[in-house]
Amino acid sequence: MNISKLNNYCSFGKEPLLTCEIKQEPNKNKVQATLYKMEPHNLSDIEDIMYSKQTRCIQSDFLKSVQQRNPNKDFYILRNDRTKEVISCAQTSHHYRADQISRGFNTITFENPGLSTLIEEMNVNPNYVNGAEPLLAYIVKAARERFDSTVYTAFDQDVVPSLKRAKFTQTKLGEFFIPEKRYSILMDQAERRSQIEYLV
Repeated sequence: MNISKLNNYCSFGKEPLLTCEIKQEPNKNKVQATLYKMEPHNLSDIEDIMYSKQTRCIQSDFLKSVQQRNPNKDFYILRNDRTKEVISCAQTSHHYRADQISRGFNTITFENPGLSTLIEEMNVNPNYVNGAEPLLAYIVKAARERFDSTVYTAFDQDVVPSLKRAKFTQTKLGEFFIPEKRYSILMDQAERRSQIEYLV
């Protein structure tokens, strides 16, 4: 029997990462939701990202990742299981963070050097109560499994008002981050509030 080699671009699509319950505005009814990691080389995942107004912040980089053989960013959407509406989405990347950099005559010193996850983009649907928390919990879980010392955001609290509630702290430079020692606090809090069940 002759078995042909799988193409490198072969993809099986979005991967479910966790299930949870989220309250819907304004009636506070709970809905079942699933968090997915999106695959840039899968046509249905491309359509899911491109045809939702809630994913506009990640659409451009997702399309760039379609062109790359090995994308260096991860894309996530938390979706209402019944209506398929996007509750929240995020784009992350993995970095080594130096303790300082020089720019001309200035030296910028960073807190928490070392391996880190950067949340580059994020959006939360206002029709849901605290729709970012399960997504943040998974990002922190993945960072812990990669031995990242911190998770940083590339945006401010205006984008995700619940960052402080999720145990993120603001640095002197205006960035928000959560150190490794608080990962389990965020995860436990999110698991309790949103009835999270991890699938991977």
